[in-house]
Amino acid sequence: MLQEFVEQVEKAARSVMEEMHTAIPGKITAFNAGTGFATVKPYGTYTTDSGRKMAYPTVTEVPVIIPQSQVNDIYIAFPITVGMDCLLIISEQELDAWIGGGESENDIRFDLTSAIAIPGLSNKGNAALREACSKKSLILQNGSTKVSVNKDNVEIAGNLIVSGDVKAGNISLKNHTHAGVHGDTSKAK
Repeated sequence: MLQEFVEQVEKAARSVMEEMHTAIPGKITAFNAGTGFATVKPYGTYTTDSGRKMAYPTVTEVPVIIPQSQVNDIYIAFPITVGMDCLLIISEQELDAWIGGGESENDIRFDLTSAIAIPGLSNKGNAALREACSKKSLILQNGSTKVSVNKDNVEIAGNLIVSGDVKAGNISLKNHTHAGVHGDTSKAK
C-alpha cells in the first residue's frame, strides 16, 4: 500500500514537471525590429499524456534580449534574422504585465507563451570566437571588417569612416597645423 502511494506521488510529480518549461533551443522564424518581438519554433518534441510525441508549437510575440541600457540610451545591436538559432528562456510568471504595463489576468507559470529569446545560440565555434579566446580580445566582426579590442590596443581591419574629429592626445586630426611644411604654417585640408 505504501509502495502504491509513493508511485502515485512520483507519477503526479513527473506529470507536473513535464508541463514545466525552463529553457529550450529554438529557431527564429520571424522578427519585427519595430517591436523587438520574434516568432520562434522550439527544437525537439514533447510527450502528451497519451504517450504521443509531438513537436513543440511555434511561440509568437517573444521578446528578444539585445544588450542595452534603455535608461542610458546605450545599445549593442546586430541583425536578428530568420533562421537564427536562439535560446528560449521560459519565465516563471507571465510576461503580460511587464509587456503591457498592467496586471496579468492569468496565473500561468513556466509556460511557453512567456518565453524570452536570447539570439546567437550556436552548436559550433567560429573564427571570431577562437580569436577572441586566444588573444583575450573583444572581437566585433561583420564579414572582412573587424575591430579587435584587447588590453593594449584597438585594431581595425577595413575602412574607417568618422563623423566628427579624431584626436590623438590633444592633437586634432581635423584642425591641426604643421610648421615649416609649405611656408610658415599649413592647415590640414
